[in-house]
Amino acid sequence: MSKFVELTDYDASIHRDILDALVREDETVIEVCEDRAIAEMRCYLSKRYDCNKIFAATGENRNQLVLMMVIDMAVYHIFCIHNPQKLSQVRK
Repeated sequence: MSKFVELTDYDASIHRDILDALVREDETVIEVCEDRAIAEMRCYLSKRYDCNKIFAATGENRNQLVLMMVIDMAVYHIFCIHNPQKLSQVRK
């Protein structure tokens, strides 16, 4: 799992019981979706920003907007694995 995102960071976006149900309590699914979200964010940011520095940050040193977007992307991919038709309109 990326050190940039902590499992507790998801609590602000999705209830833990829902997350566990979606990934069937397999945290490797979360790791894969996080890695994909970070790779996607790198594509957007790499021309202007030092992505290695951004994603190496931990704890309070993380950029909260980037963190929120990475989590939103990861949650989107997790929902798509399960049932993309039931994806919340807010997350789209």
